[in-house]
Amino acid sequence: MAAPVQRLQPTKLPTLPSATTPEQRYWRSFASPLLIHEYTNITSIHFSPHAPHDFAVTSSSLIKIFSSKTRAVSKTISRFKDTAYAGQIRRDGKVIAAADAGGTVQIFDLASRAVLRTWMEEHKAAVQALRWNPRELTGLVTGGDDTTVRVWDLPARESVVTFSGHDDYVRSVAYLPVGGAAGSTGGLVVSGSYDTTARIWDPRVGGRASMTFRHDTAVEDVLAMPGGTTLLVATGNMVRVWDVVAAKEIAVLSNHQKTVTSLAQTTGDKRRVLTGALDGHVKIYDTASWSVVHGVKYPAPVLSLAVSPDEKHLAVGMVGGLLSIRTRRSGGERDVVKEKERAMDLIMKGLDPRAVDKAKKGRSGNKARRLKGLDYKGEDEEHVIDANPKKPKKERPFEVDLRKGRYSQALDRVLGPTGRGELNMILTVIKELVYRNAVKKALANRDEEGLRPVIEWCIRCVGDPRMVGVVDEIVETVLDLYSHALGQSAEFDKLVQRLTTRISHEVENARQATRAVGMLSMLIAGNE
Repeated sequence: MAAPVQRLQPTKLPTLPSATTPEQRYWRSFASPLLIHEYTNITSIHFSPHAPHDFAVTSSSLIKIFSSKTRAVSKTISRFKDTAYAGQIRRDGKVIAAADAGGTVQIFDLASRAVLRTWMEEHKAAVQALRWNPRELTGLVTGGDDTTVRVWDLPARESVVTFSGHDDYVRSVAYLPVGGAAGSTGGLVVSGSYDTTARIWDPRVGGRASMTFRHDTAVEDVLAMPGGTTLLVATGNMVRVWDVVAAKEIAVLSNHQKTVTSLAQTTGDKRRVLTGALDGHVKIYDTASWSVVHGVKYPAPVLSLAVSPDEKHLAVGMVGGLLSIRTRRSGGERDVVKEKERAMDLIMKGLDPRAVDKAKKGRSGNKARRLKGLDYKGEDEEHVIDANPKKPKKERPFEVDLRKGRYSQALDRVLGPTGRGELNMILTVIKELVYRNAVKKALANRDEEGLRPVIEWCIRCVGDPRMVGVVDEIVETVLDLYSHALGQSAEFDKLVQRLTTRISHEVENARQATRAVGMLSMLIAGNE
């Protein structure tokens, strides 16, 4: 008795590298960009640490509070006599602090917008840097163009500690999350100045800076990582990463072309650092390897940026008063959008979405319960005897041709008249021909019309790295069989010329890629 004919299993091509990484897909999910035009440059954006994470946008002599739910202005604070700077919401979401170009520091009640505290005449110049103490509700620190750094306590009528060590404008301040908290003055303070230094101060002892980090250009912003041992300093078009404990530089992020103006970080499990620069780019870094995982291009130079604590909003302020707010869709919102897109695709195909959904529902619940268990096939250890065995599936036409030795017809069936057949089936048949040592038989005795689909397929697939080996086998066989016909048929010569041009193009692409890899390797080696 003859053995049953086995069907050919289609060849599975290896999966090509994904065009986008999971990290890129995550950051691209910050969609629905909302562009808002303010009066002047947006110098500061700050999200409330307290839910629902409304955010303050500082521009001109105004601070606007935007609702995180509607992305619209919910409050406006305009009690400034000069340009306002550094609007910062306290971690309980009830109070906001800000400064202005005259050196005045003010505290506002966020609900009523009433002034709770005003400090005047201590800073002798503009104050553009301000931060709340992350552990004490009554403490904050400011840095001014008068080169001083001052620590404040809400109940006090004047600053409680003053640091005087910088030689130029102080444009950034932050609290290091280390050190004992002794009231509102507790916690180490870090400041960045246009004198090219970043300094760490201890409010408990005052006096000189505890540590000084020197750079080549002015310091625009500083960012302390949660562990308290890593400090990021934006200086020029680079961001330098310092190990505070070892007092040494551990990385240099030099992916921007112009001055880096703002630093921010996410608060999720996978912590990321965001940098904004005057080149209009926002770069996102992995803090484990300090490599770029994503980037976003904006229409104007970036001055400020912030990410909401729940990582739902990304707000970027630019030169000229342009504010961009990107929002990441939640699970329910994504499902609604996908459903609308699916319905639209069905409508474009001429199908009724309601009819398709009804057909997918299948049999009713009552019928499903009556038929439950009838399709049970038994466990692995049980042998179920089927009284009505299923008939084997009918052979496909090219399988019949292969079984009967009609190799040329089998190849023509999967190639089609233009060589545009299904790639998996073509590859399956060619590999079967190679296995049977029948490639020459399948390609022999062909005229120009018979060779056209073969060469067209080679031209189509020679650039696919998964198909190069098979294409090489076919091209060598064709040239071996028909090289004597070159110059005798204009049609055949034209096909061979197209194939030669395509192969030369792919070889040049490979050379260019090799050169690019070499240049990148040199750049990486030079930065290590």
